[in-house]
Amino acid sequence: MSYAILRLNKIKSLSGSLGNHIDRCTSDGELCYPSNIQDRAILNNIHWDKNGQSYTQKEWANYCKKTPFQDRIQNEIKSRYKIQKNIRKDAVKAIDYIMTSDNAKMAEIFSDENLVQSWMKDNKTFLSETYGEENVLSMHLHLDETTPHLHAVIVPITNDGRLSAKEFINGRKSLAEQQTRYAELMEKYGMQRGEAGSKTKHEQLWKKDKPQHTQIYER
Repeated sequence: MSYAILRLNKIKSLSGSLGNHIDRCTSDGELCYPSNIQDRAILNNIHWDKNGQSYTQKEWANYCKKTPFQDRIQNEIKSRYKIQKNIRKDAVKAIDYIMTSDNAKMAEIFSDENLVQSWMKDNKTFLSETYGEENVLSMHLHLDETTPHLHAVIVPITNDGRLSAKEFINGRKSLAEQQTRYAELMEKYGMQRGEAGSKTKHEQLWKKDKPQHTQIYER
């Protein structure tokens, strides 16, 4: 049985490294890829903006030239934050989710277009039910690494206009509950929940990898 993998990373500093990793491009529109992928495979990636419009990697790189990762988050906060109080420097500005499974399971899903569409829909449903559809800033399907996986960027704005990740993520219990709900949603694909309380840590490649840049290839 495969495991349903759901990981999150709280974003406090809007530095370029994580944004480059998720977008697979810089704010100048140059492709930016980790050292573990083949450069041309990057063109297989698909991205979605807040309105659900899809973009090829090349189109998304052009999109990022107009609206870089940091600006997208800051603009979203600025437009929806309603509290007459300065946001703390160490506040969680956004949350990056990673959703996937093991190589064999993801290869099985991505061998069937109907399964792909269903899997994508269920992931978006999970995020919308957890945070509200309005808080899902973007989604990014990475098909350039060994295992296909989905990134989702969430800006945690409450109904009364507060920026509060704690409102949605309240300690280990809440995170464990998310893991359980997500695994239940993924059962139809032959996945199960991982061991509760596991200390296994995921290596975050974007933190140690020096981004490599390349000009966009013509398709």
